[in-house]
Amino acid sequence: MTGVGRVPSAVLPVPRDVVNRVFEFGWLGDELAAAHAGGHQAVVVVTGPPGVGKTAVVASFAQQKKDGFPDGVLFATLGASSETVSQEEVLRRFLWRLGMDKPPELLADLIAAYQDLTAGKKLVVVLDDVESPAQLKNLLPNSPHSLVLATSRKWAEGFEVEDFTVIRVEPFDRGSSVKMLSAKLSGERLAAATEHLPVLAELCGHLPLALRVANARLRARRHQSIADFVEDLRAAPSLTRALTVDDSQPVADLFDVCYAELSGETQGAHRLLSLHPGARFGLAAAAALLGSERPTAERVLDGLVQANLLTRVDTGRYEQHSLLRDHAAGLRAEQDHAADCRQAVMGVVEYYLEFAVSRARSLSERLMFGEYFDRVTAAYTGPDAWQSAVADLELEQANLRRAVELAEQERLDSLCWQLCAALSTYLFQLDLHNTALSVCAAGFAAAERIARTTGDARPLLTTRLQRGTAYFGLKDNSQAAREFELAAELAEELPADAVVVFTRAKLCQWRSFVHQRLGENDRAVARILEARELVLAPGFPEEHRARELALVGLNGATMLARAGRHAEAVDVGRQAVDFFSGGPELHNVAKATANLGEALTLAGGEYLVEAERLLRDALAQETRLRLTSWRAHTTEVLAGLLERTGRADEARQLREGSDQPPDGD
Repeated sequence: MTGVGRVPSAVLPVPRDVVNRVFEFGWLGDELAAAHAGGHQAVVVVTGPPGVGKTAVVASFAQQKKDGFPDGVLFATLGASSETVSQEEVLRRFLWRLGMDKPPELLADLIAAYQDLTAGKKLVVVLDDVESPAQLKNLLPNSPHSLVLATSRKWAEGFEVEDFTVIRVEPFDRGSSVKMLSAKLSGERLAAATEHLPVLAELCGHLPLALRVANARLRARRHQSIADFVEDLRAAPSLTRALTVDDSQPVADLFDVCYAELSGETQGAHRLLSLHPGARFGLAAAAALLGSERPTAERVLDGLVQANLLTRVDTGRYEQHSLLRDHAAGLRAEQDHAADCRQAVMGVVEYYLEFAVSRARSLSERLMFGEYFDRVTAAYTGPDAWQSAVADLELEQANLRRAVELAEQERLDSLCWQLCAALSTYLFQLDLHNTALSVCAAGFAAAERIARTTGDARPLLTTRLQRGTAYFGLKDNSQAAREFELAAELAEELPADAVVVFTRAKLCQWRSFVHQRLGENDRAVARILEARELVLAPGFPEEHRARELALVGLNGATMLARAGRHAEAVDVGRQAVDFFSGGPELHNVAKATANLGEALTLAGGEYLVEAERLLRDALAQETRLRLTSWRAHTTEVLAGLLERTGRADEARQLREGSDQPPDGD
């Protein structure tokens, strides 16, 4: 045991330039202070996705704090890297550094000797790439005064069971990413790349390893502009494979190591998840994509979370990092059959279609045409159904939009146009008109193919009407009128079934809105009354007649009032309020209230007090439901009433307080 008493001074893998990790260092510092105050050993496990910089964090923190631990610093790399050594070998090296020239052979004896030599010492022990809690326990020094910092690619629950502190390191924010990319680049290149560096940071997923590789490439290729480098990466079949240094692929190689440790089932899930429309998703969507029951899907996803190849962002919700998605997509292209991938896409698109239809049914009771509308029921009922449905659709909006595009790309035409139709009420009521146009482009293409191949043009009629409403929402009146005209012409060519008759009446209403907006009130009244006649006609679907008559009254009240037909306007306006009040269509309750208030304002005289009350009520409803364009209009109508009754200051305050955002999305 000669040499016992040496002070180990391991060289830590501290990066030359540590970019902002203030939060993590603060957390580590708090844990160290709490351990000292409590008289126990500080053991912290730093985890996170591969390439996030776990080793840099612990090594840098240990370097900062090592002077407070006079008995030395020990460092070892474990895990699955090329520098891996066995647990026994790590203990032998530690014992040798602590002064034992001839460590024992057996693991139990090595642990005992290590415990003896570290008793009471103030050591910093840094363990990189720990595989398990058991492995870490065997390497803890026998002293409450020591600091143990470990990294692990795995988020094992056992670390929590052992009461170790677990800290998750996340990718950088935008500012830190740009700072790392900018390191040691000339001022001239940086000045020319102000707009390109944030894009490059996004391509790298703000992952420190990827950022470091990109920075090295830029420094090595001094004559290539940063803009050209960004375009090269964008055009690359695989980002992870394109981030090379000499002949190596550091990012892809690290991901490959992590992927190789997964079970076959979990590897398959990792690959297929790259097909999901977006990086963030719920358990139910993942189960549909993987073609498995939810408990099975949850078990597999938990395996990916434990391997840090997937992040749990909330209860039942997950996120796949952009570069891990890229890596998974590359493996999928190599290993999975096209038919299996198409089946997975069909599963997840069908899930989102059923999701959207069930929420559309909670928002509106209008006639909805299509196979899924016939069999999927409302997700919610009762007084909170509207808000609950909107909240769900907002949460999944990006995924739903991409699901439409994915369905169109895969020529899942029936699913595509129905998903487009299912989103129409939500997108219009929330003023997401640009999104609606984007969705309609895919749905319309799918509907055109259906019309050509099957002869059924009703999906085309539905999507053309939806496209017209999006243009109307964007105040592109000429294009909206053109879409409605083309839809009306198509409707005249089709057999007069329930869907076509219903849509004809709808088109009359929408065309009346265009006339009203253009100041052509007589034509608007003529159209809205034509819509009423179509709703009353024998061929109109009976189960939808009462609702559509109420909508005609809702929309026609202001038109009739502007034509001086005040008694009729007030009558149909009241009927609309009575019909929708207490029902699930909260947006139509608000609109009916607002339009009746406006009709009463136009009637004037004895109606003004009631008009003001209704407009204030409507304004409150529109604000709560975030019907921004309607809120803006109601604000203006109410302000006009206030001015008309001698309350100009109150009108001005109302306008100033409306804080109206721009139309569209």
